Order: sequence, then structure tokens, then C-alpha cells
Amino acid sequence: MGLPKPLLRAWPHDHKDAGYGGKEASLKKLVCILLVAGLLSSCGGRKSRVDKVTEDGIEVVLNHLEPYKIKGEASRLILKEDVRLDLEKSEYSGLGLKEPFFAEADGEGNIYLVEFYQDSEYLLYKFAGDGKFLKRFGKKGQGPGELQWVSALVVEPNGHVLVSDMGLGKVIEFDGEANIAKETKVNYALREVVPLKNGHYLGRKNASDPRGMALCLFDADFNELKRLDFVDMSDIAPGKRTPGTIMAFPWLVAGDRIYIGNEQRGYDIWVYDLDGQLVRKIRKEFKPAPYPEEFKKQTEELAARQPALNLYARSDTPPFNSFFTDDEGRLLVMTYERDQNTGDYIHDVYDKDGVLIARVPIGASGILARALNPLRATAKNGRYYRLVFKENGYPEVIVYRMAWD
Repeated sequence: MGLPKPLLRAWPHDHKDAGYGGKEASLKKLVCILLVAGLLSSCGGRKSRVDKVTEDGIEVVLNHLEPYKIKGEASRLILKEDVRLDLEKSEYSGLGLKEPFFAEADGEGNIYLVEFYQDSEYLLYKFAGDGKFLKRFGKKGQGPGELQWVSALVVEPNGHVLVSDMGLGKVIEFDGEANIAKETKVNYALREVVPLKNGHYLGRKNASDPRGMALCLFDADFNELKRLDFVDMSDIAPGKRTPGTIMAFPWLVAGDRIYIGNEQRGYDIWVYDLDGQLVRKIRKEFKPAPYPEEFKKQTEELAARQPALNLYARSDTPPFNSFFTDDEGRLLVMTYERDQNTGDYIHDVYDKDGVLIARVPIGASGILARALNPLRATAKNGRYYRLVFKENGYPEVIVYRMAWD
């Protein structure tokens, strides 16, 4: 960091008068030293003033490698294990739940698991907050009310469960008792669908103009209203070299805001209102993390089994993997950086205004042992829900109580 010009003048060395003039010079020298020390300290420590700019009328919050120091803002997360659903145990082993894809929770603390194993009879499982199995539903099949592949599950405030089936091109709404309340056929492959408070839907679909994935707003009948974002995947095709990680294109709806991350923009998270108007950009400096060894191994194994994919292990990872929000509206973004002491993945934590307030190591958000699948987690009811796979391959869901100080 450069110093202001007045501080770059040479120090006085020759003071013939050891009286008042010498004392004055010494005092000036001491003041300069203290000022320089203060400037250097401010350059290396956490800043309290938040840097922002405006781009095309949109506020951009500029976050740096270290969090800002915001007075009265909690910056330390304490996790205490509350419940563990070990699916290897006998009480769960007969359910037919073999490879859950992700976990979700409702306002009452009930836990939902989505099954990914294609030979399973049911694809949706519901557990009480204490881990007790309640019911399974969403039977595998292609008929009315049946599912082929669940790509997203959303629990609405009224307890209804909205499920997206990309394979069959439909969206099914189950009531609180797991009965079919509504089934809607769509004309394209929707990967995920989330209902919005204004009666519209947000969903990600396959696109062909060019080839890729588009995040769009839809009306109540799933007619496309507006495209919010797009990931170009035209270079990913048979015969072309393909990086062995899932494209980082996470998004979520939290309250009256839509958060979208797109690794093709770098570490830039865009924030929209429910009408699809861009209201803020959250930007952060980052250091690329090395490609994890477990990812390299799984990439090589998959490349050997399916040579047509022409997969390769990247030298570094995307700036982030996924994100989720907690009850207070904090945004937690999972990076690929590892904590030196615990080995856990570090999450960047932002307040409601998009300001980086903390960096916390809380493990992987979801499926770490399935490195080529997306990682994800959720936080509700003051709890953090994490799906992991043990070393022997059996899955388990760990629920933690969250406390900030």
C-alpha cells in the first residue's frame, strides 16, 4: 500500500539545536511513525467501512478476502448436534432408502429425504424432527401421481410439498398428508420449480438457444415470463474435454429475494426481487482452491468407465459450490477452501445487505462422498441439516442447532 506524500519525506537527521527545535522534530517523527503504523494496520486488518459501487444503476457490494467488522454483528457460528438419522441402523434399513439425494425440512421440523437410487419403490421419505420415520410417498412410475426422477422438493408454508420431475416433465403438489393435491404437465424439462409469493414460479430448464440451462420466471400455468440467467454449456458435448465437476449454478428463493450464482461470472451473486428485477450484486475477491484429491479420484474412475464423456480433473475449483440461508436471512456460501485445523469446507456468511460478516468452517453442504453430484444443505428452525455419506457408503442426516455470537 502506498503512503501519502507527506509521509514520504526524509526524516530529519541533523539537529544542531538540541533544545526546543530538537524536541519538536522528535515529536513530529513520533507522530509520523504512529500514523504510518495505523495506516499499515488498517490495510492488513478487517475493515469497518463497506465498499460499494454502482453499475448500470445497480448497487454492487464489494467484499474482500476477509470479512468486514460490523458493530453488533455476530461473526462466530456454534453448531451442536441435535439429531442423527443413521440409515445403516435397523430402524431405517427396511425402508428401501438407499441413496438420498438431499434433505429438506418444514416449519415444524419434519425432515424430507429425496431418493436418487433408480430401483427404489418410493422416492420421497418423511421423518419427524426426532428422527422417527413417518411415511414414504411419491411412488416410482410414470402414471398419474407417480414419479420418475425428483430434481427438486420445496416445502411450502402450508405444509404442502411441491416436487419437480424433470424426467416426466411435470410438477406434483402433495398436501400435508402426502395426498396428491395437484399435478401439472409442462412442455419442457424443468429441473427445479419454486413457488413465489406473487403466484408465479421460478424454475431452471434445459435450453437449446444455445445449449445450456436457463433460470426463468413462469406464470401459474408455467408459461415462461422472463429469463433471469443462463449457463452456456455448448462446449460440453460428446468428444469434447469436459471438466469433472458439476457446473456451479446455484439459486434459491428466500423471503422476497431471489439469489443466483453463476460461475461463468466469477464470484458474483445476483439478487432479484420476486418480479425478476435485479436489485443488488454481491461480489467477492477469492483465491481459487486446488481441485480436491477425492474429486480427482472420482473423476478418473468415472472417465475410465465412460470414456465418451472425455472427463478431466480441473487444476482448481469454481469460486463456490452452493448456498443456503438461515432464519435471520444470512446467506451462507460454500467455498472449496478448507479450514487448516478441521479440514471442513469454509462458508462465506453475508448479512441481508450482502456484506461479508464471517467465514465459518461447517463441513460440506451435502453429498461429499458423491463428489460429482451437487452439494447442498438447508437451515430452518434454528437448525442446520446436513446429508453426508459415511466411509462405508451408508448415508446419514445430521441435524445441528445453530447459535451465533
